[in-house]
Amino acid sequence: MSEEHVRISTQDGQTLAGSWYAPGDVPAHTALVVHSGTGIPRHFYRRFATFAAARGFGVLTYDYRGIGDSAPVNLRKCTAVYRDWGQHDVPATIAWAQERLPGLPLAVVGHSTGGQQLGLAHNVQDIDAALFIAVSTGYWAGMPTKHKWFTWMLWHVVSPLARATIGHFPGKRLRLGEDLPAGVVVEWAAWCMEPTYLAAFFDDTGHRKSPDGRPFGPTYFGEAKFPISAYCFTDDEIATLVNVPPMISLFSGTVPDIHWFEPEDAGVKAIGHLGFFRKSVGRVLWQKSLDDLRDSAAKTRRSRG
Repeated sequence: MSEEHVRISTQDGQTLAGSWYAPGDVPAHTALVVHSGTGIPRHFYRRFATFAAARGFGVLTYDYRGIGDSAPVNLRKCTAVYRDWGQHDVPATIAWAQERLPGLPLAVVGHSTGGQQLGLAHNVQDIDAALFIAVSTGYWAGMPTKHKWFTWMLWHVVSPLARATIGHFPGKRLRLGEDLPAGVVVEWAAWCMEPTYLAAFFDDTGHRKSPDGRPFGPTYFGEAKFPISAYCFTDDEIATLVNVPPMISLFSGTVPDIHWFEPEDAGVKAIGHLGFFRKSVGRVLWQKSLDDLRDSAAKTRRSRG
């Protein structure tokens, strides 16, 4: 297995930093793109990516615009909004992986917003299978009491104050992942205040406007006609029993298979929103999830001829 640092160009002229994990001596059978959670740099997924590459996946991880190695030196100058990740960055990485391993089935792993944003990608129909990890709406009132009010304070007090003083969201200082561009956080917060999340802001004509005043644009949830296996965890304070169904139901072109896990199922005390990608959980869940993903992608590709 080898790791290569790559650059990915988007249709709107941005450049994203990525890492490509080639299978090495193992014949490649599937191209796999890992779409990160909000504010999570691609290196967080390195252990999972190397595990998958050692088993025949060619794996691409990347940083969304405004995040990690795809962020400008001065984040205050970054004009990205949340939906740019799905409308521009996700399509670019899908196309890049197809070009890198042409002819092979294409699978994706969507973590948190990485699953949400797939429905905004104009080429989502090119995917053959998906594994969703902790994918749900981020509706604040659908979270447990303590986390719910923490989230409310984050969006109504902390975030506006940070934008006014330093011009971006200080995720690192708050131990909430990477720093985020102001436009990303404004739109993310607006989605999180709605029971239907991002669906409150779009229709396929683009008439409904987002917080930045621009039309949302078309969406492509119904064109995701590939198998989706959704892994959810009972101790996750974000992807809860309230927040998972409204998000998954947007993918109307397929019937996602939802799996709920207790931490004990993986032999650990906690999994939460991030824990699937930790080594302790991976010893139990990674192999089965990747085997199923490979088989589903291959079956879809065969059915498409």
